Amino acid sequence: TLFVNVSAQTGQGIDQLLDSILLQSEVLELRAVADGRAAGVVLESSLEKGRGAVSTILVTRGKLRLGDALLAGQEYGRVRAMTNELGQAVTEAGPSQPVAVLGLSGTPNAGDDALVLEDERKARDLAQFRLSRTRDVKLAQQQSAKLEDVFSQLEASQMKTLPILIKADVQGSAEALKDAMNKLAHEEVNVKVIGASVGAVTASDVTLAAASKAIIIAFNVRADGAGRDAIKETGVDVRYYGVIYEALDDVKRAITGMLSPIVRDQIVGLAEVRDVFRSPKFGNIAGCLVIDGFVKRNNPIRVLRNNTVIYEGELESLRRFKDDVGEVRAGTECGIGVRNYDDVKPGDQIECYERVTIDRTS
Repeated sequence: TLFVNVSAQTGQGIDQLLDSILLQSEVLELRAVADGRAAGVVLESSLEKGRGAVSTILVTRGKLRLGDALLAGQEYGRVRAMTNELGQAVTEAGPSQPVAVLGLSGTPNAGDDALVLEDERKARDLAQFRLSRTRDVKLAQQQSAKLEDVFSQLEASQMKTLPILIKADVQGSAEALKDAMNKLAHEEVNVKVIGASVGAVTASDVTLAAASKAIIIAFNVRADGAGRDAIKETGVDVRYYGVIYEALDDVKRAITGMLSPIVRDQIVGLAEVRDVFRSPKFGNIAGCLVIDGFVKRNNPIRVLRNNTVIYEGELESLRRFKDDVGEVRAGTECGIGVRNYDDVKPGDQIECYERVTIDRTS
């Protein structure tokens, strides 16, 4: 058995690992069919503003070309654009090539098979057939679950349920959170995931959570404008996380009733970047309008792009006109310098938060 020492931190052994994989493939005489209609597997998928559904597909056989009618899980469409691992536009991809594909009707699940068909109509029919089959299975599961609840509640004296709605930046994270949440259990409380999808928290997500009395777990995403308004109106509990284990720990504490204090990130303000200026002293300065709450100089911040977290850090400077200030409130313009980060762009949002310690009383 080949064994290679590697380090993700220093990069040690990566070249040796690649050489070993090539050697093993030669010894096993692994070959792929390079001609004909392409087939592959979905590695990841996400929703991007202005681009729509973007799916990373690894081609396993044949050639994937622009304009091909593609079926991936329950999603379908024509390949409108493809980019390779370097972000360069390509017109075709062969075996062992990963490409980011635009043109699908939605975000397929990681692990779904991708297949090129003769025309888009056939791809659409197959996708709709798969979707109807999935709905039938879900409906059967929901009905059986209700019947099982009748007996389990009688036996366990009204077992409580904690409903959770999951929103994540990519499909893989949503699936990982869903699987991990479903495995959490307690003698008196059952965790039930009512939905898991990618993208920002929308008003419809909040409405669903309110109707189901669910908690929303948002992983590396934030609520959009309508979603924030809906949260204020309904009072739905939305928890924002950047680490999966922190989300799991909070849910564990909730279902076990642990009374130990917990530390939680509380969002106190949101500023929208209107323009970016260059400062010889501080580097790039983001000209912002505070649209909610307040921004404080000493609080940690996150940079959001399309409601997705792209950087976490702290402020280098906070200025109002030419004066340094300690705090800027909603409706006020200001200049924000982000420490050790120069990629802020107009349209980004800067989220200011503080870590608060909450005593558990129930």
